[in-house]
Amino acid sequence: MNFGGPDIYGDDEAERSETFVIIPVPYDLTSSWKAGSRHGPAAILEASAYLELYDEELRQETWRAGIATREALEPDVRGPSYMIEEVQAEVASVLKEKKIPVLLGGEHSVTLGAVKAAKERYPSLSVLQLDAHADLRDSYQNSPLSHACVGRRIVELCSLVQVGVRSMSVEEARFIDEKTDLVLSLSSDETRIDGWIDRVCERLTEDVYISIDLDVFDPSIIPATGTPEPGGMGWLEVLDLVHAIAAVKSIRGFDVVELCPLPGVAASDFTAAKLVYRVMGYIAEKYIS
Repeated sequence: MNFGGPDIYGDDEAERSETFVIIPVPYDLTSSWKAGSRHGPAAILEASAYLELYDEELRQETWRAGIATREALEPDVRGPSYMIEEVQAEVASVLKEKKIPVLLGGEHSVTLGAVKAAKERYPSLSVLQLDAHADLRDSYQNSPLSHACVGRRIVELCSLVQVGVRSMSVEEARFIDEKTDLVLSLSSDETRIDGWIDRVCERLTEDVYISIDLDVFDPSIIPATGTPEPGGMGWLEVLDLVHAIAAVKSIRGFDVVELCPLPGVAASDFTAAKLVYRVMGYIAEKYIS
């Protein structure tokens, strides 16, 4: 399945893969509550076929910047380290071609592979994590590579800005307090304070990787996640932030993870697909005349 449908390019194969490369990663080995995010990439791709490819906000056809979809990465059940290495290699190959990787998860641990690859290519990289959970545990369920530890592992590589967090352990709270030079963590309440977007932009470097865990949204917007949390961010809040960052920074890649599709409920799948397309649109504004 191609993002945007099988006939998105028609006969014009030359445009394929000019700017964005979609990488589906159907993996959820370390999911700790509701499993099923391994079905998220396929659900997003299926829903994307029903998007209007003209973006009414941006007044552009984002697909004209070039969107290619790779085959889904085969899950490696030997452990998350193997899957992370596979993601890292795939993302590195996309970055080597000077294209923008777009990861579709799958659970949040796969983000680490993408960040490792991006950090190697862009040494000044910083990461923006949109998430209901801090994911800053040093280990969870005896694994330092659990989805609940991805933020902690990212901080070992580069600086991290978190937005929308509203669930954490005491260990994570103490870590944030001790590592203010490396971690800025804004709760969903703090995003209601004037100037919060400027505060985020100021902490990010020129080169940015964005990771969007769909549970950052309030469950009334996207209920189909494995670990939903009440009191989340709204659709326009998230889009305003990403648009602002795209305007002043270089987004080198991004992911949308933790969609856990609900049988018979397509709204979350479609919302996730539209989010992916809109974020690509913000990045692509400079490529489309």
